[in-house]
This record gives sequence, C-alpha cells and structure tokens, in this order.
Amino acid sequence: RGWDYPRHLAGRLYSVVAHGDAEGAEGVRRSLSDWLTAMHLVSAGRLAELDRYIGYYEPYALNHEELDSDEAIKTEVRNAARTLLEAVLAKKAGKMIEAGKDLREAREK
Repeated sequence: RGWDYPRHLAGRLYSVVAHGDAEGAEGVRRSLSDWLTAMHLVSAGRLAELDRYIGYYEPYALNHEELDSDEAIKTEVRNAARTLLEAVLAKKAGKMIEAGKDLREAREK
C-alpha cells in the first residue's frame, strides 16, 4: 500500500549545519532534518546537526567578519563533517546499526 514512490536516498547519512543572524536557525535546522528524515535518510549523529547564531542582530556586513573570526563555529562545523565521515565509514564496515529500519510504517505514504 501507499504511494509507488521510490526513495532513492533512503538509508543515506546526512549532516546539517544552519546559521542565522537574528532568528530561525534552529527552525531551519529542524526543518531540513525533518525533511531528510521523511525521505528516509539517517542523521549521522548528535554532533552532525548544528544550528548557531553568528553576529546576533549585528549589521549584515559585520556578520561575515564575525564568522571569519569565530573559531568555535569552525570547530563545530568540522566536527559535524567528522561525525558524518565516521558514520559513513562505520556503515560501510557494517558496524552502524539503524534501529527500527526493518519495521514497517503504520501510515505509509
């Protein structure tokens, strides 16, 4: 039952980094993560999903300067990428478990 809708990317891993300067960074990250999850992609892990504010309510031109000087955000983005890489390598080696992946959804599209 449900739609004849092939999910070509099902089971693929993802990482999401969203940033904002005033409002909405968390909402954007959640929306992207929810969308990818609805397509049956799998989050690489807690550190693979990140939302941050950079230059909170500062003029737009200054946000780029603040981003360039923010070493913590650079480390967090690197860690998101490293988390994704670690998950991909674990999956390729057969060491990553996606709990519930073989269960049938009660309300398929």
